Amino acid sequence: MAKINIVHLQTLCHIAQLGSFQAAADHMYTTQPTVSVRMRELEGRLGFPVFHKRGRKMDLTTQGRELVQQIKPLLAAIDDVIYSLDDASHASGLICLGIAGLVGQTWFPDFIGAVRTAMPQLSFDVEVGQTSLSVSKLEAGHLDLVFMATPSLTSDKFHVEPLGEIDVVLVGAPSLVGQINGRSEESWLDLLGSRPLWSLSKESPMYPVLMKVIKEHNLRIKVDICSNIVTLKQLICSGAGVGLMSYPLIKSELERGELVVLKDAPAFPRISFNAAWGMDQSQTVIRKLVRIARAVSTFH
Repeated sequence: MAKINIVHLQTLCHIAQLGSFQAAADHMYTTQPTVSVRMRELEGRLGFPVFHKRGRKMDLTTQGRELVQQIKPLLAAIDDVIYSLDDASHASGLICLGIAGLVGQTWFPDFIGAVRTAMPQLSFDVEVGQTSLSVSKLEAGHLDLVFMATPSLTSDKFHVEPLGEIDVVLVGAPSLVGQINGRSEESWLDLLGSRPLWSLSKESPMYPVLMKVIKEHNLRIKVDICSNIVTLKQLICSGAGVGLMSYPLIKSELERGELVVLKDAPAFPRISFNAAWGMDQSQTVIRKLVRIARAVSTFH
């Protein structure tokens, strides 16, 4: 009878995280039949099934779930020991990474370049998405690490480290709001009452900031929604309306006079961005990635 080794346990955890033998095989750069053999060997040695099949998805049995909960922290600790004794350049594997659109539009290419230099054998599956969806996938184990505006994450489930803060400003195109010394001709209150107002989706951290100001000033206006930050910038630059935008994304447009800040607009609270990852993730490799992200981040 085959002895249980660390590969059996790693395979078990990958199937539990990814939901199928094939997905685990892809993640581990092996074949589905190889994964099946490993699980038969594991179950034969344990004497009980660890999975039962529901359609195309593999669900853990009660005993399998208990086993995974016990061995995941042990595997993470083993990874930490190995990588602490090894050169970072030898780290390999696939990192599933979720990032905010603003991160992708600013310093993320520099991050990837720095990682390629420090850990050239790592590969990435990058997902650009909304904060709430990415956090859900992080909690479910479908993402290893996220770079997001994540103020609601709790420390009992995740490690969280700051990546900096950004300013947000109300802006519009000169063709729509006029321009005097880099500001709109009319006040922001008059413009919000007479021009279309755009915002990122309700899941965006900027949406509640904007809605709070609208409520505080008793404004009865509708807000148009766009879920893509680049498309939102294009809409506002084209004169389709005014909107609350992140300063790093529109800095060049402000400098070129393609956008102007709305006159007398209030100072909005800064938006914090963080790196977050699960408690059971290998700490050494993830922390090295986070250190690189903090070094290259243009958020302050």
